[in-house]
Amino acid sequence: MEKNKKFNFMSFGDIGQFLPKFVETSSRDWVLFGEDNLWPELIVRLYNQSSINRSCLLSKYDSVIGKGLLNEGDPTILDRANPKESWNEVFEKCALDYLIHGGFGVNVVWNIAGDSADVYHIDFTKIRSSQPNKMGDVEKYYFSQNWKEWRRVGVQELHKLNREKARECPSQLCYAMDYSPGNNIYPLSDWVGAVNDCLTDIQTSIFHNSNLQNGLVPSLWISFKNGIPDPTEQADIYQRINETFSGSQNAGRFFISFSDDPGSAPDINPLRAENDTYYIQLDQRVVSRILTAHRISSPLLLGIRDTGGGLGSNKDEILVSYEHFISTCIKPIQKFLLKEFNYIIKTTKGVDVNLQIEPRTLFDTSINEVEAEKETTTLTTNEYIRKLSGREYQGLFRIVRQYNQQKISLEQARTMIQSGYGLTPEEVDIFLGINQVEE
Repeated sequence: MEKNKKFNFMSFGDIGQFLPKFVETSSRDWVLFGEDNLWPELIVRLYNQSSINRSCLLSKYDSVIGKGLLNEGDPTILDRANPKESWNEVFEKCALDYLIHGGFGVNVVWNIAGDSADVYHIDFTKIRSSQPNKMGDVEKYYFSQNWKEWRRVGVQELHKLNREKARECPSQLCYAMDYSPGNNIYPLSDWVGAVNDCLTDIQTSIFHNSNLQNGLVPSLWISFKNGIPDPTEQADIYQRINETFSGSQNAGRFFISFSDDPGSAPDINPLRAENDTYYIQLDQRVVSRILTAHRISSPLLLGIRDTGGGLGSNKDEILVSYEHFISTCIKPIQKFLLKEFNYIIKTTKGVDVNLQIEPRTLFDTSINEVEAEKETTTLTTNEYIRKLSGREYQGLFRIVRQYNQQKISLEQARTMIQSGYGLTPEEVDIFLGINQVEE
């Protein structure tokens, strides 16, 4: 190696976690949410385009809202948040915003007297915060239908929710977000650690779709040995082969070639992929990291299985995982949302409420109860069999055998066993192998 050999090193920039920057500028009254001020729009894209991320969020959403809000006192208080919506309808929209973004906003519109207000959900992606005051508090917010083109569509100023300024500022905003050390302006969702993985999930899907659309390009090398045609003819040959054989709809077609001698026959060589397992491993890693970010301990809660078999064979794992999921993930979210809505209703309606969420059960009928009932019925039936005489036993199972051989119908078998042996309909179906739970 030469002594004076010099080496050049290349920098690939910041490859750390993809997180937004909150940028204060002298030319804007609001703080930029991300360098391009479009971080919330990116988060919505990850919700809409990453299938596993969307499944996680909707699973959490269903558990968080449960069967709806309840009030320990007067239930009619929840009937009307604004002329068109109940408090439950507003709550459901805010809950989804909170799960996606880590915060939510409601527009409070006071009446002329300033003693009552209508409350409307407001799209979280359309809100930006003003720069905080010397105490670090945000007093104003800004709303735009399209922050990418805010100059064209305009920006509306909204004062922070304050009952004392209801007549002075009739249109106000309640901006709810979790406490985060060092951040009192914008929230970050609890799954923000999986942003890179959601982007990977989206790009991997696009990559595989592109491979299907252009399936011929990376998989075959075709070499013609009968001379070099002019560029126009080369392009024509390429176009005809591409239209005939590429794309998923042309899978399974075959080539036919004609030549005067073996030396002029075209070579068609498949290009074998060296990373067949790479994308399988990548997909497993992405799914695992997204589930971890959402604190979903078992993929079975989303109906995802790594091995064959039905979900019923893993009922114990599902039930335990669900209880863990509710305790560690769902209940803290519900606690925050209920605290905020108790405050909003008290501030806007002047009424103290103690809201609760009616929980949603994992199964309409507990699997354990069904299994216990089946076991009890089976034991009762077995006791009955022991009391049968030999002739009665043979007659009973002759009916069962005829039903299994389709010599008699189900109704005929049921009638014969029930009338001849005094069994209950449930016991009859056990003898016939009919699963009433499935029916």
